[in-house]
Amino acid sequence: MSHSIVAIAPLVADGAFLAFFWLAPGGVLALRRRAGGAIQPDARLGYGPRTLYALLDAYGQEGRRGYRRMLLVDTAFPIVYGGTLFHFAAALAAGRPGLAPAAAIVRCAATAAAAFDYGENVLLLTVLGRYPARALAIARAAGLCTSAKFLGVAVAFVALAAEAMA
Repeated sequence: MSHSIVAIAPLVADGAFLAFFWLAPGGVLALRRRAGGAIQPDARLGYGPRTLYALLDAYGQEGRRGYRRMLLVDTAFPIVYGGTLFHFAAALAAGRPGLAPAAAIVRCAATAAAAFDYGENVLLLTVLGRYPARALAIARAAGLCTSAKFLGVAVAFVALAAEAMA
């Protein structure tokens, strides 16, 4: 397998997931329409139970069903984007021992981001499963996982950029 295919394949997989999330019935665009333009919970920083339940209420039964389907598909995405970050960290550090620490940061941050993403998905699916009952502690934990996921991705990208510029 050529190096260019190995380099491009993870990006294509990431792009395919993102396109699906945005364009699928019940996906990001449909949810935003249902919620008056508001961004969905797993794509926003620092949401709490009040925001989560306001969005779920705005989605209606059909929107919540679509969001549940999207979250189920999203259970595969963390391994895809985490793998992409791992791949690029290894590729940039290959043959350059001085970049091993930055590559290790990328790998750790990508692993943490993926783990928090899985936690977020499980917690949001739990909230949806209990809806309309309010599971405030679970909703709060989901919001914390979302913020931690974004922090992990940001750290991975900053370390990857630093590695690329070195």
